[in-house]
Amino acid sequence: MRPVYIYARWSSLEQVKGSTLTRQIENCSAYVAGQGWKLASPPIIDSGRSAYTGDNIRDGRLGTFHDDVVAGSIRRPILVVEELDRLSRQPADVMLTWLSPLVRAGADIVVTQTNQVINESMLNSDMGGLMNLLVVAFGSYTESRKESERVAAAWEVKRNAARAGQPVTLNHRHPKWVTIEDGAFAVIPDREMVLRQVFAWAGEGLGKGLIAKRLNEIAQTNPAYLPWEVKMWAPTYIGRILRNRAVVGEWQPHNWARKDARRTIAGEAVEGYYPRVIDDATFALANSSRRAGALVEQGRGIGLSNLIGRKARCASCGGQMAALGSARYRIGKDGTKTRHYYLYCEAAKRGKGCSNQMGWPYDRIEGPLLERLLSLVLDDSHFAADERHLRLLEADMYASRERVAKIGRSIQSVIALVEGSDSGDFDHFTRDRYNTLRADLTSAEAAAATAEEAYHSAKGAVSPAEHMRRVAEVQALLDHDDPDLVFDARRRVKAALQDVIDEITFDPASGRATVRLIEGIAFFWIERNGAMSAHFDLSKERSIDALPPDRRALVTGFRQRRAATGYDRSKG
Repeated sequence: MRPVYIYARWSSLEQVKGSTLTRQIENCSAYVAGQGWKLASPPIIDSGRSAYTGDNIRDGRLGTFHDDVVAGSIRRPILVVEELDRLSRQPADVMLTWLSPLVRAGADIVVTQTNQVINESMLNSDMGGLMNLLVVAFGSYTESRKESERVAAAWEVKRNAARAGQPVTLNHRHPKWVTIEDGAFAVIPDREMVLRQVFAWAGEGLGKGLIAKRLNEIAQTNPAYLPWEVKMWAPTYIGRILRNRAVVGEWQPHNWARKDARRTIAGEAVEGYYPRVIDDATFALANSSRRAGALVEQGRGIGLSNLIGRKARCASCGGQMAALGSARYRIGKDGTKTRHYYLYCEAAKRGKGCSNQMGWPYDRIEGPLLERLLSLVLDDSHFAADERHLRLLEADMYASRERVAKIGRSIQSVIALVEGSDSGDFDHFTRDRYNTLRADLTSAEAAAATAEEAYHSAKGAVSPAEHMRRVAEVQALLDHDDPDLVFDARRRVKAALQDVIDEITFDPASGRATVRLIEGIAFFWIERNGAMSAHFDLSKERSIDALPPDRRALVTGFRQRRAATGYDRSKG
């Protein structure tokens, strides 16, 4: 007996997918029962796969079925479908090209609505049936194309109205912290509170893993912090929130490229579309390169056991060195603290082609690293975060950076609009808009540079003695009994190290870890046993005038603290 299968499909455009699927399956099942057939398996269902784009026959379960039949894994099946356009709404020639190998491999396709059977006999001798098949396929494709064009045109009208500040129907998917009240967007108060807390923590340098952990802990006693439509807060979800520009009120329209189902930006973002929850400076601060690095590299535990993070690289393969073992200290009878915590090449441990199996005791790297660098990498921003004047200057700096980034995105949107047009040329209006944006960008970049200089000039205002006192205070907190104080101290130290260290490479041949600082300002070696080798301070030998303001400030600060603290240069 030939195996019998039912195929059903619904696309993302079908709002009543439940009833659509149920109807298809019920109709096909009734047909199968009427023929006295028995199903070989549960129905083959493609959920959210579009027949117009070809997703179902290319990447869906129908495509897998097709490949299995052609390969001979399924022999002479009967495929039952409610309507022909459930299989494909591609152009007629594309559909026939896909259908022919399936039928030639022995499959029969039964369309219950028309009682039509598509088999090898039709392809060989039934020209009328074949022509009817092509006509139906062409009609389905044309109908879908017109529907797609109507939807695209309606969205274009909606986008233009939104940009012009006109009221639009608020029926598209919107952020989870927004609801619709009396025809207008409104922020849900509890969710606004959560958003502000998330961005505040991110601005302080907390990673997305630790933010998720804190939210989950608070949610156990405070329902206002419960996750939004998910079981628990997850780091990936926190990351999406932090990158979502809807929190600053923007809506970025997109188009779907039908061939590959990818989104493309449809013009400039619409400002003020959603209620603003986060100001530009706070958003930019949370998404700055320094904070973004912390979001990736910061551990989830309260102790922040690994201060080196992703700066640690294997000299053999260039891959990541991972901290493995237990970060918990054991106290010996003599009061000494030890732990089994080592750095290993991640690729070697996973058998991914690297032979470097050497383990490096983590504490013998961190100890000398802090001894050499702590007083040089900690600047006033790591101590005076609550000083109002400095905080205002920092907010102005990040707001200026955000302005530059926003204009840059608008320029890219205009360029993408031109590249996606039929002519590929600027029209008069688009050219004027492009020139205006370029002028705005030049002005914004100048303002950002001024804000950068003002902020960095305001730092480093304490005496060398006061600086060393602060460093000693942080160093003492690294071994404090209070885990919250330890976390705060290690968080500040890690942020400082990540700013200044370029990379640390671990060489099993020499048994040395080579520490290189940014812009080549210095490097030194740490032996596997914890001893430090020669230190080369190259900070005076390299011009930094061409560096961006933030990196120039880091190098300048390093030089100033080296000179102010009387740090001796080693000649190696």
